[in-house]
Amino acid sequence: MCLKKIADENNSFFVTEEGGQVNDADLNGKFYCVTQINRREKHFIKHFIALFHKAFNILKKEKPDAIITTGALAAFPFCLIGKLMRKKVIYIETFARVNGKSLTGRLVYPFADIFLVQWKEMLKCYPKAIYVGGIF
Repeated sequence: MCLKKIADENNSFFVTEEGGQVNDADLNGKFYCVTQINRREKHFIKHFIALFHKAFNILKKEKPDAIITTGALAAFPFCLIGKLMRKKVIYIETFARVNGKSLTGRLVYPFADIFLVQWKEMLKCYPKAIYVGGIF
């Protein structure tokens, strides 16, 4: 929602996990919901593969110039497929991470075009990151 003003001024769409605040969000544009996945669940591989398929279809349809994400494992397929499609990937490491890397951050860091951290301490974990302070 912090990007809503920018999104309203540009051709954009949102992808989020089902549940949470998506039903309360004031999104005038397009948005897609994907199933929240947990790497410890019994059918994780099956759900993760299905998420890659859904991500590919959404990105093929929408053709974004860039992907901006704050993470969660559901974001990884969008970032990887987007990068393979030669889209810009902008990753914002979660504010909750002060001293250690998130799983999605570890996965996206090697290929992100811009990798932002919200704590100076995180520059030790991600030396090529850009410190921006708290943004939410």
